[in-house]
Amino acid sequence: MVGKRMKRTVTTLRCVPRYGYEHTQVRTVDLDLSDDPDVETIRDCLCVWFAQHGIADAVYDIDVADDGFFAIVNDDVFQQEWGEPLL
Repeated sequence: MVGKRMKRTVTTLRCVPRYGYEHTQVRTVDLDLSDDPDVETIRDCLCVWFAQHGIADAVYDIDVADDGFFAIVNDDVFQQEWGEPLL
């Protein structure tokens, strides 16, 4: 019996600040996710992404809007370099 292969795709995830203090802005990160990820999968993958970049306790929550999932990130994390600013 041949197992079903899960298709993987790179997903750009918006990361928004929790409160939006002066030093914060929306940034994006690229995650390698399955075609139909759920909230927990996205949270787990994003936590791993931040850990690989030496950043702990970054993810506050994952939510969804009309244009897809986004992450709510703790404001103190924005003092470090990571992701791409969304212009």
